[in-house]
Amino acid sequence: MTKEEYVKTLKKYMADNELEQEDGFTYLDGIQEATALARQLDEPKKAVIPQFMADWIEEAKEYYGSELDPLRIVYWTGDYISDTDSHYEWLENIDNQKLLLNAAINGYEVENEIEKYVRLKGFVGTTGYLNYDVTTELDSCTKIKFTKSWLKDNWPEYDAYNNAGLLEFEEVED
Repeated sequence: MTKEEYVKTLKKYMADNELEQEDGFTYLDGIQEATALARQLDEPKKAVIPQFMADWIEEAKEYYGSELDPLRIVYWTGDYISDTDSHYEWLENIDNQKLLLNAAINGYEVENEIEKYVRLKGFVGTTGYLNYDVTTELDSCTKIKFTKSWLKDNWPEYDAYNNAGLLEFEEVED
């Protein structure tokens, strides 16, 4: 079933069924929400990639010219990034290979690796800034400046807080 067929099926079901309201929310409201979500299915997101990966893609474009298909980007990267490159290990990871292909197909944004202070909205009576206890083999410390990628990788609650709009980022001044 295509996305369009799915949306048509939901619309027909809505027209055919007037359903009772429960707790201010009807089944019809749910179907309308499902229809809205279905319209978004084919909208690809731009991949968020590290700067060195964006540099690889740009080098591939220079090598092949401005008309570049995704497979050529991946081919060039596989052929011309050698194990002496400082980021070669990154390319060996299958998830990173998929990310490279996604960036080549759907476009990309470069990951912002600037450290920022993170303020949690809604905390009254305190400054509300995030701090995180980090323990390494050698010592432990409290981290107060973060990159978004560090938060994604190390703070399990990051997506929930960020998606709810509860985080504010302030750039760190040197």
